[in-house]
Amino acid sequence: MIQKREFNPELSLVGNLLLDIVDYRERVVPLANDLALLDATRKYQRVSVDELERERNEFINQMGSSKGDKGYSSGEITEGK
Repeated sequence: MIQKREFNPELSLVGNLLLDIVDYRERVVPLANDLALLDATRKYQRVSVDELERERNEFINQMGSSKGDKGYSSGEITEGK
């Protein structure tokens, strides 16, 4: 499951909505496409079952370690101004 961006109470509802849209377009969609491609092509790969299971476990561990990512902060919005 792809983690949702955390709501930022320092921003308005519209600001959070815009950041959600940007996050979805720039992070969630490419990641979902990559996952779908991996799932669709997995049965055609010439790799042992043990190797596939090890890669799957590594990927799950990486996704679990990225839970500390809090998303965007209000400082990132004002930096470009």
